[in-house]
Amino acid sequence: MAATLDAPLDATLDGWVARRMGLALPLSRPAVDAWQRARLAERVAEARRTSPFYRTRPGWPDGPIDTFDDLARLPFTRPADLVRNDPPLVALSQSAVARVVTLQTSGTSGPPKRLHFSADELEATLDFFHHGMGTFTRPGDRVAILFPGERPGSVGDALVGALGRLGAVSLLVPADATAAEAAEHLRLARPAVVVGPPVRLLAVAREQAADGGVPIRLRAALASSERLSPAVARALASIWGCAVHDHWGMTETGYGGAVDCAAHAGCHLREADLLVEIVDPANGARLPPGACGEVVVTTLQPRAVPLLRYRTGDLARLDDTPCACGSVLRRLTGFAGRIGAAVPLPGGGEISLETLDDALFALPSVADFSATLVGGDPAVLELLVATPAGGRTAATRAAVWAAADEIPAVRAAAARGRLGLRVALVDAVRHDGKRRLLRRAA
Repeated sequence: MAATLDAPLDATLDGWVARRMGLALPLSRPAVDAWQRARLAERVAEARRTSPFYRTRPGWPDGPIDTFDDLARLPFTRPADLVRNDPPLVALSQSAVARVVTLQTSGTSGPPKRLHFSADELEATLDFFHHGMGTFTRPGDRVAILFPGERPGSVGDALVGALGRLGAVSLLVPADATAAEAAEHLRLARPAVVVGPPVRLLAVAREQAADGGVPIRLRAALASSERLSPAVARALASIWGCAVHDHWGMTETGYGGAVDCAAHAGCHLREADLLVEIVDPANGARLPPGACGEVVVTTLQPRAVPLLRYRTGDLARLDDTPCACGSVLRRLTGFAGRIGAAVPLPGGGEISLETLDDALFALPSVADFSATLVGGDPAVLELLVATPAGGRTAATRAAVWAAADEIPAVRAAAARGRLGLRVALVDAVRHDGKRRLLRRAA
């Protein structure tokens, strides 16, 4: 991957993937494909042998799985399989497990998912963070981290370790800091790079832009952990005068999955660890490159919990065309949120958090918001909108109302008399876990 810092080829993400594959640089697409086919056959056979879940899986196809077309014959693995864990997916003895991560399933009170990681997997994640951040971070840079990092094994803690390998200086912003407090941290620390959840970054950026203090200028910002709305990316670039990079990943992929390069044409996949397909969410049929569908992941390295055709629930496109940066690694683009996250509106149509993000974050006074669809006839879409100091005005409220009303599904439901809007401006919004569109009875 050609980086903005003119890094030597062996120090880029392509270089890291090449070393993990045992391939020479420069990488070629045929060489990557051949390596993945060979590794796929090994990993499928090993998972079938060592994981109780895969060993007893019904519907297992006859013959080896050693081509990409063969892969489509395998049954899918689903998040519910991790939750149920009966039989367990773990393929290592407990003595070989270095860390267990518990994830409460969003929106439920049922049993959580538990992910097991070996020491080698944790090292690979650290190494991916090292080389991914190295795309836009220089030795000696000060890097502000707006992820929780106090707990060992947290994302922030892993970033501190990865940045240390780069020779960069990590600055952990307290997880409970308000947007104003976080902005002051950045002013005092004067980082070159900042990393965090996109909406938290936006709240900090808009707070410092409105408070009359010294402007913050950065070289780069990395947004991760949730979808980066184009409106948020544009605002961060404008306010901070920096390049804005995106990252896709989840705990199931070892946190890191794919990272945006200097060309900003999608997130390059860590293809030495992950084989990605895009399938039709409705029928599971594999879709061609460029089509939007569900991201399905197969792990290609030895893992405590191997995953074969794991349905992530994320919607995106797979791009295998050449990237302007020079990398041959495939890219995920067009992130469109989570399957099933959209909420139906009375009388037809639906609304999603992603649609609201794109509409509301385009307004310069919106730093964050929560959205709740309150049932009834008519139903009411309640928007609690956080604005910087001085932004809680009648004009801001009117702009939010107008932006929401411009969304076609909202306008159509309102025109039928089936939906009303309620907008309240507040100083901050608290989210219970990840941001999502809520529903509540009248």
